[in-house]
Amino acid sequence: MSMFTGTRWAARQTVRAIIEFKGLFLMALSLAGLALTIPFFLATLAWSLSSQVLDVPTQAEVTIFADRSAGKQSVMEIAEAVSKNSVISSVRIMPKDEALAMVNKSLGLKTQDEKSREKAQANPLPDIVIATVANNVSSEELAQAAEAFRKLKNVDLVAYDDSWQRYLNALYTALSVVLGILGTVVFLLVLLVIFASVRLTTNAQRDEIRALYLFGATASFIRRPYSWRGFLTLMLAAALSLAVSATGVSLLAKPISDFASLYGVTVILRMPGADWCLLYVGLAALLGYVVGSFAAKDAIARVQANEI
Repeated sequence: MSMFTGTRWAARQTVRAIIEFKGLFLMALSLAGLALTIPFFLATLAWSLSSQVLDVPTQAEVTIFADRSAGKQSVMEIAEAVSKNSVISSVRIMPKDEALAMVNKSLGLKTQDEKSREKAQANPLPDIVIATVANNVSSEELAQAAEAFRKLKNVDLVAYDDSWQRYLNALYTALSVVLGILGTVVFLLVLLVIFASVRLTTNAQRDEIRALYLFGATASFIRRPYSWRGFLTLMLAAALSLAVSATGVSLLAKPISDFASLYGVTVILRMPGADWCLLYVGLAALLGYVVGSFAAKDAIARVQANEI
């Protein structure tokens, strides 16, 4: 039998089996589609929210208050000395006027009618040097650096708080472990559902597999239509999961955006790009081909065992 004839026969058998066992095929398609929807929808949510999460600053800062009598040059010298410390990644200077304006704005004290009064008042705040701590700096190293900053000339006060960073790191670690376990369980569940759904349609045609085996057909020839059916099943299931996920995203986009806006955060819930969706469908179809091949191989092995 030529390769073209074998391919045509496999295509015809694939279509015939789908039509003949359309109930089983639709059930397998639905099971696989819903199983794929779980990780894809969660991944879509994580991808949409990742930019906002990654934009949240997680590095500790050290605030160095200069003496009120310190001039601009002295403050710049403090900033230069602080920047040379190995635990510091960046330094910026907040002038006293900017600091006062920020305090007034946060407290709601500054109004248009009080501008003249503000000019007349003496600014009680000093110039401030804000140092951002580098990543992977221990609390002991940060404490030593803060003590060194206190000894600098024209430094009045040094303040920092890295406890929230420790809590955040602990939370990230715990979430990573939990999400890793949950992701593994969901992935294994998806594989089991997919394998069961594809194998369901394969076992329904065990008599056909036995007949082909008795007529001397090779294992690769017998597996071909079942591999293709697994390919089609998972390809259509991936497309179904895309449709379900898109529906969920459209329903959740506005409520999540409205909720995030209450906290001054912009969240745009959206589906991945077309290229990523096509890649997802392609990988799912490839997985279906492999699972269909294994299911058919298992059915052939059972037939061979019974014939011996």
